[in-house]
Amino acid sequence: MTMAKQDEIPLYTSVDDELYEELSQLAGQAVVFVEVWEDSLSSALEEEEEQPEQQASFDIDLYLVDGAYFELYSATCFDSPDGEPWIGLDEVSKRLSAASKQKAVLEEVAVDEEDQLVLVLRYGTGKHIYLPVAAWLLEEWDELPEA
Repeated sequence: MTMAKQDEIPLYTSVDDELYEELSQLAGQAVVFVEVWEDSLSSALEEEEEQPEQQASFDIDLYLVDGAYFELYSATCFDSPDGEPWIGLDEVSKRLSAASKQKAVLEEVAVDEEDQLVLVLRYGTGKHIYLPVAAWLLEEWDELPEA
């Protein structure tokens, strides 16, 4: 398990076997809320300002029904593993919100060839969203944020 420290916040950046086992237990849980952040941690660290309509990676909070939520940093959204990334803050926010309303489920916790986390969401009638993530935290929630 690799963790990077940014101002004392332990961010996971890769998945080992032990962490994979822990994360895999979350598969099958319904997504109850999704929030896409306007400002991303990577942009702040790199002091880069990207135009929201051209943005391809995002910081996303993904809340699951049993009280766990992911803080995803530099996540990219794809319709398929070989597809093109979703582009634009508004577009990504709308599509993730719509997926959540269509009973999205965390179908699978996967790992790419560089041992980075990839969350696979299923929604609607068999549609998928693939979310490769550069860094993340896994926390617990008591109350959902205001929509």
